Amino acid sequence: MLAKLIPNHPRNNNNTVIFVENSLFVAGIRTILEFNKINAIKFNLEDNSSFQEVSNSILITQVSGGEMVKHARNIMLHDDSSKIITIKNSLDFYEIDRLLNVGVKGICLTDVDEAYLVNTVKQVQSGQFMVDNRFTNELIKEYKYLKDNSIHFMPPNDSHIKELLTNREYEILHLLVKGYSNIQIGKELFISNKTVKNHVANILMKLDVPDRLNAVIKVIKNNWISIKQEVN
Repeated sequence: MLAKLIPNHPRNNNNTVIFVENSLFVAGIRTILEFNKINAIKFNLEDNSSFQEVSNSILITQVSGGEMVKHARNIMLHDDSSKIITIKNSLDFYEIDRLLNVGVKGICLTDVDEAYLVNTVKQVQSGQFMVDNRFTNELIKEYKYLKDNSIHFMPPNDSHIKELLTNREYEILHLLVKGYSNIQIGKELFISNKTVKNHVANILMKLDVPDRLNAVIKVIKNNWISIKQEVN
């Protein structure tokens, strides 16, 4: 077990650790990363030396889907500088929620696009967190359900976000929360796709997030926009 291998005192190795559910994909993911000049070291959770004696490195290992939360928690308890990415065959809202709660910084499906995978690793290494953007609608609907059924629901406080964004950016952010694509936003607001892309890029920069899904998660978590009004 990993818990037996990590010393009792906290470490601060600042490693990025990638859990891959399917063992057949470990080698393939390493090849993709190395092709993009990102060195990933394969390690075994049972191997003390391969985990403890490296720092500022990318480590990759196979972990069954049902064990990812447990192993992520063990790693974070003993080295909270670790940045963990999980790559699973399938995911639902509650799995994503559990992984985020134990400190996982990146969450992808096994069939993730190569460019998105590389970007996820780079963003997580730099301190961002990344959730596969294919979960946008599911996450929004689940957050809405929880809000709708929470006795602790608080009205949104949008004063900060209104100061941060222009009126047009604020308008587009509402459409992002609804799950609109750039094309749908352009049709809704009668603006070009290029203009939409520019506005979305500005929103991401101002919110300090890597992509639109993480923008949505951030504004919802901070209660800057009410999803009760955005999702039917």
